[in-house]
Amino acid sequence: MKKTKVKIPAKINLALDVVGVKDGFHMLETLVASVNIFDEIVVKKRTDGKITLTERGIKSGCPLEKNNAYKAAKRYIETFGETGADIILEKNIPVGGGLGGSSADIAGVLKGLNILFGGNRDIKPLADELGSDSGYMLNGGYAILRGKGDIEEKVNFSDKFYLLIIKEEGQVNSGACYKTFDELGKTFPPSSTLAAKKLEQGDFEEFCSLIKNDLTSPAVKILPNIGKNIDRLKSTFAKAALMTGSGSCSFAVFENKNKRDKAYKKLKKEYGKKLIKANTIV
Repeated sequence: MKKTKVKIPAKINLALDVVGVKDGFHMLETLVASVNIFDEIVVKKRTDGKITLTERGIKSGCPLEKNNAYKAAKRYIETFGETGADIILEKNIPVGGGLGGSSADIAGVLKGLNILFGGNRDIKPLADELGSDSGYMLNGGYAILRGKGDIEEKVNFSDKFYLLIIKEEGQVNSGACYKTFDELGKTFPPSSTLAAKKLEQGDFEEFCSLIKNDLTSPAVKILPNIGKNIDRLKSTFAKAALMTGSGSCSFAVFENKNKRDKAYKKLKKEYGKKLIKANTIV
């Protein structure tokens, strides 16, 4: 095999709880799901040990050495002593939006290289090392992530949710968001595990009443438009609306496709290309 192509979906945080701090890191418990927005990664073998990266679509805007796709390739090649690779990244997941774009690229490059060079190596430890939820992104689906995102528990749910996502033009620096969270000093009762149970039981109404994101208040303080976007989503036919990750994307959950599409028509003129129709995937 000389080249291969993989697709890695975005993720949303259906619920996110900050449950403590350990060794300088904020510990999380979060209910996540894959979303049908994909980054596509093509990897090709080289014989000279070099690594190249070509970006298409949304650009990362960072130097090569700091690009997560490049760092993942370098780590894989060095760990397993392979012969180098050309990487082509077709990026569709918004950068800095809380949709797991960086983690998707780490997972996609590792997965692609693993297929290219044999496919039987355990790459989850590398993924966990390189990005907080990159190990989860290798396979995706509904799951609860704990700790720094490296402890994963699958959730037994196979239906889809219909979503509207609003991309905000600005970004929220994750470090600044957690710092502001600490400064605000707010604590919230955890909800991710209970929300996951309601999901597995098929109790959609109770599930929607439980989902929340503890990082919303600090993110809104940094980028106020996030709060405005959540309020606009709540003003439609949504059952719930919240932020994903540490921002800056917000999303709404609808009980069916028809109501989602009506809400899309209601907001399309106002938000234009910032508004995305999507759904969760297993």
